[in-house]
Amino acid sequence: MQRQDFKKTDDMFNRVLGKDHIAVICLLENIHTGTRFIVANAHIHWDPLYVDVKVVQTALLLEELEKVANHFAKYPPPPPNTNGASIAKADSSDEASEGSSSDSGEGSRPAPAPQTYRPPPHYSDGTKIPMIVCGDFNSVPDSGVYDLVSTGHLPSNHPDFLSHIYGRYTSEGIRHRLGLKNAYAGLNPDELPLTNFTPSYQGFIDYIWFSTGNVGVNKVLGEIDKSYLEKIVGFPNAHFPSEYVFFLITA
Repeated sequence: MQRQDFKKTDDMFNRVLGKDHIAVICLLENIHTGTRFIVANAHIHWDPLYVDVKVVQTALLLEELEKVANHFAKYPPPPPNTNGASIAKADSSDEASEGSSSDSGEGSRPAPAPQTYRPPPHYSDGTKIPMIVCGDFNSVPDSGVYDLVSTGHLPSNHPDFLSHIYGRYTSEGIRHRLGLKNAYAGLNPDELPLTNFTPSYQGFIDYIWFSTGNVGVNKVLGEIDKSYLEKIVGFPNAHFPSEYVFFLITA
């Protein structure tokens, strides 16, 4: 709310500020290689009458992810692990000595190659860091939220704004450079597994997004057996502790 364009609109105060919205962003770095990864998890407002709020909340999340990722890219790389390299060389020397002391070639073995220092990767900006964004977006695949995340752009006149005014979002549109893709995007709409199953609603409203420039999907978890769903009213129940169905990708 520090942005001047938000301060000039009543809709931000009356519609957005009072609605639930939470996100957690984890910055991960391998202490040995310096390879970095960003994982985020979010919950977007649930009410279908407030699709404009969902779009704004998602836009704020994406903006924050870009800022955090760009800042993370500027972190200095970890220093080389010189102690580990010394130990590795010492171990190699010891094993080589043991092998050469054998009377016959039967018990000897070649010394392992000494470990060499490999410089950590360089990230010119945040989009170069692999990213996975998970969350309950409470939005179907034909929504403005889905269009924004998957295409990187939402026009200022998108119908999901419901003619409300949200600063630059509704005067210039929304853009992001994260290059995200839905992990289940390759499936036909009829093949999408349910992520929400209640007596009043069943549908696909939760997503795992990944950065296509540096992450790929190998496998995805299939849907729940339909014969089982025909026997129950909805979730949660004794077998599924939440109204949301867990789904998984391997990248």
